[in-house]
Amino acid sequence: MTDDDMDKVVRLLDLINEAVIHDGSYPNPNLPFSVDGVGHVTFDGKMMALLNRPENADLIDWAHKHVESIFL
Repeated sequence: MTDDDMDKVVRLLDLINEAVIHDGSYPNPNLPFSVDGVGHVTFDGKMMALLNRPENADLIDWAHKHVESIFL
């Protein structure tokens, strides 16, 4: 894993934390994404809003490709 990948993992985890911290499901938070049977990732609305912030534009495609390997 490259330094850029490590940076993106940290940033993505920060966004996921932000998305679930106040959703009432703590200490077993619901992940703000789902993965279908063929590996297609769908982020929920709150997570997409965070990813669509200008400072996170570089994370959207990367997150779709890597979130499954980070969590599942």
